[in-house]
Amino acid sequence: MTPPKESSLHEQHPVVQWVRRELLPLLREALAPTAVIVFDPPDRPSAMGDAAPGVLIVSPAFEGVPMPERLASVRCLTRAVSPMRPLCLTPGEYEIAAKVPGPVIGAARTGLRIL
Repeated sequence: MTPPKESSLHEQHPVVQWVRRELLPLLREALAPTAVIVFDPPDRPSAMGDAAPGVLIVSPAFEGVPMPERLASVRCLTRAVSPMRPLCLTPGEYEIAAKVPGPVIGAARTGLRIL
């Protein structure tokens, strides 16, 4: 019998450890983020480990870069590691979005900040 998967985020969660070990070094080198937050996928809450994790990346490197290009560059950067669902914001965008209803406020409130 397979034990049930953990659904709440914490430092020892396998997905959080994977993001910290595999993704964070890539993100730091390429984007110098000011914040990285791992969160449950918005369309499958409490499914962490069954679906690609949501990862909110806040970086000044996104300034002036259209959203589709931000997403494409993060997906290209992390493709060799594994899939993830990125949210890519500048610090200013994050400050605004973290105060209004939507996926960013959910990630900020329920996710685990690893950077």
